[in-house]
Amino acid sequence: MDLRDRNFSPEQIAELHDLIVRRKLAYQPFIFLDGLETGEGLQFVNNGVGGNIHWKEADPRVKDLLTADPDAFRRENAVLRSVYEDFIGQISSRIGVSGLSFAEVGCNTGYFLQALALRGASRCIGYDFTNNSRIFAWFNEVLGTRCEFHFSEWDSFRHRLRYASLPKVDVALSIAVTCHLADPLHHLTYLCERASKAVFFWCPVNNHDSLSITYGFPGNLPNALDWPLGFDNEVRISIPLLRLTLEQCGFADIHEIQPPEGLPEKWKHWHRSQRGFIARRTSWSSTAYSNGETRRKPPGDAMVQRGFATLLRALGIKRRW
Repeated sequence: MDLRDRNFSPEQIAELHDLIVRRKLAYQPFIFLDGLETGEGLQFVNNGVGGNIHWKEADPRVKDLLTADPDAFRRENAVLRSVYEDFIGQISSRIGVSGLSFAEVGCNTGYFLQALALRGASRCIGYDFTNNSRIFAWFNEVLGTRCEFHFSEWDSFRHRLRYASLPKVDVALSIAVTCHLADPLHHLTYLCERASKAVFFWCPVNNHDSLSITYGFPGNLPNALDWPLGFDNEVRISIPLLRLTLEQCGFADIHEIQPPEGLPEKWKHWHRSQRGFIARRTSWSSTAYSNGETRRKPPGDAMVQRGFATLLRALGIKRRW
């Protein structure tokens, strides 16, 4: 997103600088001023090397994040922005945006939600385990939007959001989140259950024809979870399994995102390692998240035994067998 046409106040620029110094802005590809840009584009296609920030008059506290090659940094971030803008354009053309509500789990600093809000979305709600409320407030002030941020994280132990609730929305988004989760199918199903019209998923995939999930080595990122939840990177879903998940959740109208025209070859390789899908709801299907329960019931004798135990507890009688 290019914000150079915005007439920032001195207070807004000071707040922006502080957010960058506090390492709240680095990942998503924003151009704020001619000499101030953030993004992971160069690192995405350069084996994690290249820096996250181009800042001509940088605060020394972020010197470890600065790029040593500003030209390459700007060039690759421009490609990443074109991919992201293509995502937003396809959401707009295939689902619509104006008047619809959107929720994104793993929203980071809100690039997609702010773009959707600018296109007329009625409500945009973001969830992330980093507290980005100040960033959302800054963008809302600068852009005139009203995107909401809620501190939350995906709980891979209980297979649902923690610290916040996700309401029913028209469209749910998950972009490069499942690669960090030990339970990616639960995450996707959870979001499908809350989307009334469509979902947009961008997921790292493996090349298997089977229904499979592959895992990289656990514990690559800070604050890794305990085993067996600690697969925090390189979790990949096979395309057949991803499609089956969408279909089982009632989203049979599935469109796969293709690389934009003119995408450089190294970016085509990056694009192929992940896949994006826009899926429209075609039916309401029961899932494990429907009404918070499964459909299978215990056998009759187990139900009698459970009822007897409940009666004893209610009477204050302790079982001695």
